[in-house]
Amino acid sequence: MTTQHLNEPPFDVSFDVDGKRVIYLDCRNALTCSKETFAAMNGVSTDTVIAWMQSGTIPSVKMGRPRFVHLAQIRTDLAKGKTIFAQGDYVDE
Repeated sequence: MTTQHLNEPPFDVSFDVDGKRVIYLDCRNALTCSKETFAAMNGVSTDTVIAWMQSGTIPSVKMGRPRFVHLAQIRTDLAKGKTIFAQGDYVDE
């Protein structure tokens, strides 16, 4: 996996477990990603991803002002056998 630590945030940034800003050149191991990146990975619009986050269909986490898609939680749930992501699955997070 290739990562790059930055002192200034670029347009699409994630964070490592120590809280350092990181660009993941390979998103398979990223903890989070922007709604734009997640939309591109899944072939949907950014508005669709925003709606999924607001309805609790996909897990998200707020870091500062922006909200990011919680990729680590999605991977964990998939590993446990989750196959359907429905509205309200992540409303309590």
